[in-house]
Amino acid sequence: MQYLRQAIEEGEWQKVVERLDAMSNMEFRRAEAHIRTQVLPGLKNDELWTALLYLIRYRRQAFLSGVLAAEDRAKDGTLRLDCDGARELARWLKEESPESVNKVVNMMLPLMQDEEQIGALLDTFETGNELSRIAALLKVDTPLCHYVLFCTLKGMHDGKALAAKCAQHFMKKGDDRAYNMAAIMKAYFGLDELKGRFALHIEPYELSMLDSGSEAFYHLLDGRRPRI
Repeated sequence: MQYLRQAIEEGEWQKVVERLDAMSNMEFRRAEAHIRTQVLPGLKNDELWTALLYLIRYRRQAFLSGVLAAEDRAKDGTLRLDCDGARELARWLKEESPESVNKVVNMMLPLMQDEEQIGALLDTFETGNELSRIAALLKVDTPLCHYVLFCTLKGMHDGKALAAKCAQHFMKKGDDRAYNMAAIMKAYFGLDELKGRFALHIEPYELSMLDSGSEAFYHLLDGRRPRI
């Protein structure tokens, strides 16, 4: 395993391929797990995306989940997707395995720590179409993704109609936070047609606070009153 680690860290991809090709199925499974959990998380940002590019192109089914190694980079603020490796990986997946693009986005969205990271992820791996972004964000149950979804809808010309559909989606989930999300959209977008028993009742003065940043949004999402 040390040979593989060294070859990956030094970018000796022909050696990596030759060693992986020579492995039995059992040896490959051990090597894949070692690379995914021990090697990739220790790489710097550009090295990580270059490694993922070569490994996923080598055997996509085995190494696609290696994108989860980006979690450490996201947490320490060093995650960047404006590098050659990330852009080339996104381009290759869009051409060779479009369904894998969605898998990458679905795996990585819960790992993102701020709006900038989410924007960079969607800019790199999605088409940039607002509808595809909304569909991706709806799949992830994190307050940050809910906030980015809310901001995306606010900026759209037909945001009200889409907000109604999104609110219905959240109401079907049935948990407290989902209902609070639906209540926020009902109040902000004036969705009077949306019927339901909402525990969260938003005061008119609180609507303007939703345009001042994320703090008021997170308070309401948790069922608390925003700080004035």
